[in-house]
Amino acid sequence: MSNVSEQNAANGSLPNVVADELRSLIVRGTLLPGEHLGQTQLAERFGRSKVPIREALKLLATEGFLRHDRNRGYFVSPLDYEEALQLYKLRRWLEAELLSSAQWPDDAQIAAFRAQFDALDAMDQRADFNRWAQALEQLRYAIFDLSPQKVLLREAIRLWTLTDRYRALMPRQVGESPERKLIDALQARDRGRLISDYLAARATVEAALEQALHKQHTA
Repeated sequence: MSNVSEQNAANGSLPNVVADELRSLIVRGTLLPGEHLGQTQLAERFGRSKVPIREALKLLATEGFLRHDRNRGYFVSPLDYEEALQLYKLRRWLEAELLSSAQWPDDAQIAAFRAQFDALDAMDQRADFNRWAQALEQLRYAIFDLSPQKVLLREAIRLWTLTDRYRALMPRQVGESPERKLIDALQARDRGRLISDYLAARATVEAALEQALHKQHTA
């Protein structure tokens, strides 16, 4: 369960729980861009009343996952290259800032990072993408939480949520995730290496995203 989902479950907020379920369906591609989400059908699907469904739809609309038409209701937002480009640019800036201010982890923290990475690397993301994505989010959060700039971290978490559905477009990775290099740089306490390895990884992801969106647009 992700940090956001855990918080929502702990708060016992039914609209937030429903929003998490719908968000997951959008990220996985079960609910497709442009698909209409009727409140009656969703209430039947999730076994909920219309009130938490309606509040969940409003929440997802404010996050950008849904678009609302006054006459026709809610639709899954289309994937847009310009939006993705700006979201990933914001991520790159925020995450680089967080790494620039990260406090060096001690040996116990490094060992915990490596254990998380080994568990992540052993997963087959093609077979269980959701489980892999949650493990990646937890490791990513642990690394960026080294920074004392918690306001920036909260914004980074928000952007992770918004970019999840774009990441789901890209081919499932076969090699290991780039986080190992970040952990190595943290252990070596090499700030320049940490930032350069991070930026190289982001460039690879953004290039793959551009290719995936172009392919979808021309299909």
